[in-house]
Amino acid sequence: MNKSHTIRSVLKHPFCKMVLNHLVVDDELILEPDLVKFKVDIIMERWTRKHGVIADVSDVWSFFSGVMHSVKFNKLLDVISDLPNGKAADLLSITNELWKHCDKSILNMLLVLLNLCLSCKSVLRAWKETWVLIISKPHE
Repeated sequence: MNKSHTIRSVLKHPFCKMVLNHLVVDDELILEPDLVKFKVDIIMERWTRKHGVIADVSDVWSFFSGVMHSVKFNKLLDVISDLPNGKAADLLSITNELWKHCDKSILNMLLVLLNLCLSCKSVLRAWKETWVLIISKPHE
């Protein structure tokens, strides 16, 4: 995928103006423009504030105890069957439906790749990168 093309197309996309002329907080309707702005600022500050670190993380790490075990074929099939349908394809145009209907030999190759990643404790660089595109949807 051409990064510069994607960025140019996003920048050329017409932006929809967002008007916050009212706000509902704790079942209270706020219409005063200055108060709406003030409340939005407070809400956004809460979303972006730095969160404290949990001092005792020993119980948290127990959740991940089996993460580095090899992937079993049946588990891979379970995960793939639980993928939602109708989602956008990845950069290679592979949809969830394609994974669900592909031949078992392809799934075996995927299984080998996943287990190699676990045994080598390394993943492909491309798997660490993602694209997030905000697509505005018209209101009905």
